[in-house]
Amino acid sequence: MAFSNETKSRVAKLASVLRPLGNGPLTLAQAKRAGHLLCVHWTTVYRLRRRFLSDPVASSLNPRHRGPKVGSRRLDSAVNDVIEKVVQDWLPAQQQLAHPATDLVLEIRRRCVAAGLAPPSRSTVARRWSEYREQDALRRAALPDAQVAPGTFTAQHPLDIVQIDHTQADILLVSELDGRVIGRPWLSVALDVATRCVLGFYIGMERPGAATVGLLLTRVVLAKAPWLAKVGTDAEWPMRGIPRVLHLDNAAEFKSRALRSGCREYGIDLMYRPVGRPHFGGHIERFNRTMMERVRGLPGATGSSTQGRKARQAEKSAALTLKDFERWLAIEIGRRYHQNPHRGLLGATPADTWRRLSYSTAARQLPAEVDAELRFLIWFLPVASRTIQADGLTIFRIRYWHPLFAAWRETRRSVTVRYHPEDLSRVFVSAARKDYIEVQYADLRRPSISLFEHRRALKAIRAEGQRSISESQIFRTVEEQRRLIANAARETKGRRRTRPRSIPTIEAFNDVSLRRQRSERESEHVDYEAPVKAYDVEQW
Repeated sequence: MAFSNETKSRVAKLASVLRPLGNGPLTLAQAKRAGHLLCVHWTTVYRLRRRFLSDPVASSLNPRHRGPKVGSRRLDSAVNDVIEKVVQDWLPAQQQLAHPATDLVLEIRRRCVAAGLAPPSRSTVARRWSEYREQDALRRAALPDAQVAPGTFTAQHPLDIVQIDHTQADILLVSELDGRVIGRPWLSVALDVATRCVLGFYIGMERPGAATVGLLLTRVVLAKAPWLAKVGTDAEWPMRGIPRVLHLDNAAEFKSRALRSGCREYGIDLMYRPVGRPHFGGHIERFNRTMMERVRGLPGATGSSTQGRKARQAEKSAALTLKDFERWLAIEIGRRYHQNPHRGLLGATPADTWRRLSYSTAARQLPAEVDAELRFLIWFLPVASRTIQADGLTIFRIRYWHPLFAAWRETRRSVTVRYHPEDLSRVFVSAARKDYIEVQYADLRRPSISLFEHRRALKAIRAEGQRSISESQIFRTVEEQRRLIANAARETKGRRRTRPRSIPTIEAFNDVSLRRQRSERESEHVDYEAPVKAYDVEQW
């Protein structure tokens, strides 16, 4: 509370007179003398002295306002009980209130009327709610989690802590078969906390599962050159190694048998975010938001809000296939994000930070053995249990064979099968927890197919009304669909529906995006830690 200079001078004079009186008994003569100096009655001197002795500072003598004391209640005790019960018991259980203040007033009024009591005013309820929120904030501040300030979840060395998260990208993709919109893809990212480097990402149309996490982790650890060549870019991406800790949310795919067994085998600790504490994954969530900002410049971008998606009409402009989008992301992260100054790194780039910190602490790599990478891959592949039958092993309606099966089929031995979703031409089989053996198709003439192609073929066969599906039908359908894709890739126009259109190159997408955002962003640097700007046309 602000006081005038006159009041402050008056308070200072009171203190200067009362302080020399000490703590001993005050005689009547002393009180009258002090009253004369202060121009007050001697009884007032006794009251002022009691206040001063309880808190011997000048501010204790500040003028007091008339009226009820702060914190006192003048409500009827029954009404006060209703307010307390609603605020402390009813309100915390309501998680989806559109207008909490209004709903709180209505609930208190309803209960008071039902009890035959006069309802309190809206301002009274508002004050009581404000007091409750302040008390709740103090209670939360006393929790152990609150002692760690947001933004202080840090790591000192590369691969100390790697955060993994999924998000659905704000863009519509089209099919390679007929150019029709197939939906929004899922992006899974692994981010190194110490350097802010992206250690790997995975793109798919299906909701992430245990297989997604396993494939993402293999990209984190293994060399990325073969994958970059397959994607079609020469971007430098040297960041790799075995993480010490994986920081995850509590989704089911992060608690799969494959992930837990693989991490146990290679000494990787799993750390899950506390439920209801989203800021513990802030680094990777900020990265995801920034990537979605960059996606806005691409054809088919939807924006992050429902209203924005309606205004954009992304279905009409969608042009990228899954492979196109994967290549764009590889270029965007490898050539731009890793090479741009990062505010969270005090202006250094993620790539430079990785190189600098890697000199002091070498990243933990796989042993220099011929089959070390294959063994690591196997441990993180999805797991299935099967029984060896007379004709071998069958999984995904595809038959596999190995000479050992001739002995195992006699006892119908149960085996553990690990499969690679991107290559079903081989699986890895283990019996009685022994080493895995590589098992190939029973019919070696079959081409390698992915699980995505397999499921797409099944969907096409079922659409024709066929219930009994054979292995031959699956491979025949996959080959037919591949021919359609190859023919579509050779065409220069008409990739989607019947409207002619040509697909720009990935480099063209980057140029368009830069031109669109040049007025709002710096042309030289992209600040990947800056808060995301909200647009009118606007999380996993």
